[in-house]
Amino acid sequence: MGTGAYVIAAGGTGGHIYPGIALAEEIQRQQPGVPIVFVGTARGLEGKLVPQAGFPLEILSVTGFMGKSFPERMGALARLPGAFAEARALLLRLEARAVAGVGGYVSLPVIAAARWLGIPTLIHEPNARPGLANRLCNRFATRTTVGLEAANRILTQPGLVTGTPVRRAFFGVPKLDPEASTRRVLVFGGSQGSRVLNRLISKVAPLLQPLQLEVIHQTGQQEFVAARKRYYKVPPGWRIEPFLPRMWEELAWADLVVSRAGAMTVAELAAAGRPAILVPLASSTEGHQLANALAMSEAGAALTVREEELEANRFAAALEELLQNRKRLAKMGQNARSLAKPEAAKQIVDMLFEAENQK
Repeated sequence: MGTGAYVIAAGGTGGHIYPGIALAEEIQRQQPGVPIVFVGTARGLEGKLVPQAGFPLEILSVTGFMGKSFPERMGALARLPGAFAEARALLLRLEARAVAGVGGYVSLPVIAAARWLGIPTLIHEPNARPGLANRLCNRFATRTTVGLEAANRILTQPGLVTGTPVRRAFFGVPKLDPEASTRRVLVFGGSQGSRVLNRLISKVAPLLQPLQLEVIHQTGQQEFVAARKRYYKVPPGWRIEPFLPRMWEELAWADLVVSRAGAMTVAELAAAGRPAILVPLASSTEGHQLANALAMSEAGAALTVREEELEANRFAAALEELLQNRKRLAKMGQNARSLAKPEAAKQIVDMLFEAENQK
């Protein structure tokens, strides 16, 4: 093996950053003291989450393409050559021995630059429907891994099905007790929050008061003030929080989760063995959240409610029905945990090392 750094390209949302952190922790476990450097953007959550995890972060001048206006897409394309040059110079400076990309637009120039320099690369696709960056990187990456088999129906080079890497703390969450009498609901819309869920839960809150629930509602930092104001009155036993940094502890507390269906979210639900009502983001790139949610529902681990089906009274009734059937919740939790892949991070890192050794 070389003497330089392992480089992880991860940016934007927690769904890209947290798997990267899980991989970095596994690299450290296998090779204590080896340099690991993240590459991200100036706009995403990586500026906060990566340093908190104890890893250095380098910034590239690159912006997203999908879901943007025509002028924004043209601007993103115009920045790619410069981002490629920045990434190439960075990899040379770090003497990168191998590069891992975990999705998001920052991966494209970094993986492309590594390919140009002959540095081994690995990409991981956590979603059932791969995003544009990973579809492009898959054409020339040294190795590919996927969280779900469905992704291989779209990728040019099928990847090894490993599951999505999840931080080890999630696997330590105790299983749901079928005999407990608590009624605890955790609501979150991913690392950035969800305006749709925030509005829904504030409308549902008065309808749920007779149930005397305990609720933790993560709104997202930018939505916190607006979401808090939407509550006419916060019911007793409810907590409204902008961000929950130790999500495994909140999942250990919860009996039922209401959330979006990003790849990282469903992987963490599976690792923790928690039942959920999933509301996939309708505007998610190429419908990948709906595919993720349906995979959980088909396994009996969750209920899927599409955005167009959201209505406060019906949603409150669905919550009440689940919370009054503890044995069903426990079974859903068992089904969720059956989907977990505790060795995902190790498998992916082993493949990264294999690619490096075969250089």
